[in-house]
Amino acid sequence: MDIRNIFAVATIVGLVFFLAGAARAGDAKKGKIAYNSRCAFCHGSGGKGDGPAAAQLKPPPTNLTGQEFWKAADPGAIKTVIENGKQGTSMISFKTSLTAEQIDDIIAYLETLKVP
Repeated sequence: MDIRNIFAVATIVGLVFFLAGAARAGDAKKGKIAYNSRCAFCHGSGGKGDGPAAAQLKPPPTNLTGQEFWKAADPGAIKTVIENGKQGTSMISFKTSLTAEQIDDIIAYLETLKVP
């Protein structure tokens, strides 16, 4: 195998890995379904932290629509909290009950809730 073939193979392999990572963006429609079944009880159907359980939780669930949340949030940080929970709050870990794809879908849905 000459250097041009090695370079071509390496380029193709790199491109495949790049496209595989870029291709998986969350699906907000699927995310809404997962959110409603896993998150809305605490965070509310509109993400304002006003779900049926919210009044009993200390501290209250995060308002996922507000500017304050989105100033500090990025998809990686949100994913970490969904996977691992948040110490000192009632936010539990969903690492074993949601797939990575479902978490990405929920994050895509949360981004539709942003209030400018």
